[in-house]
Amino acid sequence: MTDKLPDDQINLLLLLATFKSFTEQLHNIKGVHSQLIKKRFNMLMNAAKSYEKTLDVGWLKNNEDVIEQLSDSLTDYVYVIRENVQGETKKQLKTKQND
Repeated sequence: MTDKLPDDQINLLLLLATFKSFTEQLHNIKGVHSQLIKKRFNMLMNAAKSYEKTLDVGWLKNNEDVIEQLSDSLTDYVYVIRENVQGETKKQLKTKQND
């Protein structure tokens, strides 16, 4: 028997990890938006949490470490991208100032 996970389970693990990473990014900008956007933010969070609650609790518990590792990797990648964007923005500003 193989230890390979079916594609649907891999997709679910990635979805949950992406949600955790997404939640962290949303938390970073919490308080920045208007009341209407805050309301939509809360609706989005509630929908994602509701979806998570509909999943099999045993399956979630068995895959908690994998989800956490994937989430950490995705979040780290987001921060690398953020640093690259900041670096490029600084370069562009310096170029404009020198022109």
